[in-house]
Amino acid sequence: MNIQAWMREARTTKRKRVVLRPIPATVAFEAALLAPTNRLLRRMAEQVAQDVLPAAISAKAQMMRDDLNWFERAMRALRDFADGFVDGLRSEWRDAFGSEEERNRRRFNEAVRSAIGIDLGAVIQAEGIGNTIDAAVLRNVSLVRGLSQDVARRLSAKLLGALTRGLNNREIERIISSEFGIARRRAKLIARDQAASFNGDMNRIRQQAMGVTEYVWSTSLDERVRGNPEGRYPNARPSHWDREGKTFKWSSPPQDGHPGQPINCRCTARAVIVF
Repeated sequence: MNIQAWMREARTTKRKRVVLRPIPATVAFEAALLAPTNRLLRRMAEQVAQDVLPAAISAKAQMMRDDLNWFERAMRALRDFADGFVDGLRSEWRDAFGSEEERNRRRFNEAVRSAIGIDLGAVIQAEGIGNTIDAAVLRNVSLVRGLSQDVARRLSAKLLGALTRGLNNREIERIISSEFGIARRRAKLIARDQAASFNGDMNRIRQQAMGVTEYVWSTSLDERVRGNPEGRYPNARPSHWDREGKTFKWSSPPQDGHPGQPINCRCTARAVIVF
């Protein structure tokens, strides 16, 4: 009997209901996604210090002669550099997503074996894993490319504004430092969101391949959970805090999606197995 037939028979007998332990994304996975982006931002900051900042200072001196060509060339070179650097990170991100897929598979098989005594490694093959990894890589590339180009656009606009206002060199340096600080914080949010989203996709694919139709919503039970009355976002709606321990169907997602799908959602879906 294959695993899907076993699950169908188990659901008709209604003997026992087991909720598997949660399989959340890990800090290590977030770090693996974030490291290449931080390296990109460091290289961009180096190029700004070496080329853009001197160009901005020179342009300030040349404003009366309307000579901004040097500054414009430096900003164009920064954007082109960032584009090429992001493309070179694809394989590194693919390795990170591939390693996380393997970890998720092991953890899922261990959870099922512990709960019902079946080793899924020999009986179940989840389809769509490869396409999901491909999509995750493309999405991450797009988000980081957008981040790098936004850094360049914001720097260009703010530095030009600084030049026209006649700000001194120290003030110009503070603008650059502030923009890269904002970029690093955004990079961290992107990595956290993409880690949770991918983990949510892996849990959904594996559970549905096994024939699981329901899951229990599991939060991190900390101050960052949406709707936690004593947390950072007590008024967030919809409240994920209120969903803790409640059962949902894969065929009928909540209004903002299954666990891991809403932006920066760290919740997980705990498979419900009846046997």
